[in-house]
Amino acid sequence: MHRYFLFGLLCLVPSLANADEPTTLFDGKSLDAWEYSPGGWVIDPESNAMMCKMETVRAKNGTERVKGMGYIWSKETYGDFVLTLSYKLSPSANSGVFFRTDKDNPVQGGFEVQLTDDVGFQKVKGKKDPKNLNGAFYDCQAASGNPANPVGQWNDLKLTVHGSKLTIEINGQIVNEADIDRWDTPQKNPDGSSNKFKTALKDLPRRGRIGFQNHGQVVWFKDVVIQPL
Repeated sequence: MHRYFLFGLLCLVPSLANADEPTTLFDGKSLDAWEYSPGGWVIDPESNAMMCKMETVRAKNGTERVKGMGYIWSKETYGDFVLTLSYKLSPSANSGVFFRTDKDNPVQGGFEVQLTDDVGFQKVKGKKDPKNLNGAFYDCQAASGNPANPVGQWNDLKLTVHGSKLTIEINGQIVNEADIDRWDTPQKNPDGSSNKFKTALKDLPRRGRIGFQNHGQVVWFKDVVIQPL
């Protein structure tokens, strides 16, 4: 009996060891770990980064505009993790990293780290609430600073999510820390300001997809690695 028990433990050890190993979600060679609209995301041959594509659409009145071709989503879902990646923004870009998110309801069904070219974005769109600028826990809590490099240069992002706690780091500097459990009222932040979320954040699922936003300006992501916790 003891021998069978010991054998069972030995068989379990490799699976436990592998459970928390880092997973490369994007290595510059393949988008196989992701779901996206055909043609919406490609691998940029110059940087070996994933890059979103745009399309021109014509309104009924004949005017044309450029719009994004959809988000890109991890095929797997994640709960507690450390996500590291590098990102680059084009001028006036507005993008984001979604996590623990329902891909069919990204705005109301998950969480987002906001990524923007703060200067260029506000020149085009006007002054924005700091909760909607680079490094923000989107529409919930502004970043404490913006150590991002000038637009067109690469930045490193680290997102740590464990239980109700999250930490956002840009280029090695912590810019945001939050406890989701403090968001216990729909459309209201702990500081009394409003947000757009119809469900209290503490009541949202603690597991979901990783996603990158294509909001109508070109953005690049590379070296995407996730470490489950």
